[in-house]
Amino acid sequence: VSLTQAAIMVFHKFVEIGRVVLLTEGKYKNRICAIVNVIDQNRVLVDGPESKVPRQMVNIKTIHLTKFVIKVPHSCSEKIVKKGWAAAEITSKWQESSWFKRIQMRKRKARLTDFDRFRLMKARQARSGIIRDALMKHKRQVAKETALAGKKKRVPKKRRRATKKVQGILSSKAFNERVAKRAISK
Repeated sequence: VSLTQAAIMVFHKFVEIGRVVLLTEGKYKNRICAIVNVIDQNRVLVDGPESKVPRQMVNIKTIHLTKFVIKVPHSCSEKIVKKGWAAAEITSKWQESSWFKRIQMRKRKARLTDFDRFRLMKARQARSGIIRDALMKHKRQVAKETALAGKKKRVPKKRRRATKKVQGILSSKAFNERVAKRAISK
């Protein structure tokens, strides 16, 4: 193993003092808070002054690490955590993240009534119809332009076989003679 391969770090987010985490279970589910102290291998002490999560011990299995970190000392007071939170602008950064938006969308979808779900379905169908119509209009326009440019339009296999048979009939001598006789008799 070379030095460059050994130097590449697989993980980028660690359980550390100041790491902002998302709680996944309990009363404060889907709220963010910061790690204030690591108690042991399985538990951490968290505090969320802006998200109204009181200082408490949580299991590491019930949190998700975010990319945000605040600069706070080990086992600091709530006041210092609040200052660090404000200095790093965690609340605004979190609200701009796609993770937060996904959580909000999930909550909004869970609050839908049966009638709201029906209206959503109909709106999606209408949107699909508009997109389909625009696509077909574009395809027709492109086909018209290629026909004007002298390019052959692709014909499905079944129609190709049928047209070959018709062309074979048209090229036969007997057919040509019949057409010639009709033209003469007129």
